[in-house]
Amino acid sequence: MSKAIRVTIGGKDLTLRGENEEKIKKSVREVNLQIQSLQQSLREHSTPTLSLLAALNIAERYHDAEEQNARDVAYIADELDKMTQYLERAARQPLP
Repeated sequence: MSKAIRVTIGGKDLTLRGENEEKIKKSVREVNLQIQSLQQSLREHSTPTLSLLAALNIAERYHDAEEQNARDVAYIADELDKMTQYLERAARQPLP
């Protein structure tokens, strides 16, 4: 059951709805950290602009993680294929 969760993002109070309160709060902390980091280096920009830049930074990290995951899966699949081939060759060898 979805429940209402009160949060503050970029200084704005919001009520979000979701199943996993801890996950939502963790995500809110990450967004706020991104906004705060950008505020330190881009003082002249408005909160909406900083929020947009924070969203883009988080999306970029997400896509980087997706690409790394795909590389990891491909590497593991390749290694498993090598192991399978090795075991198949070993199984065909006559016993001494």
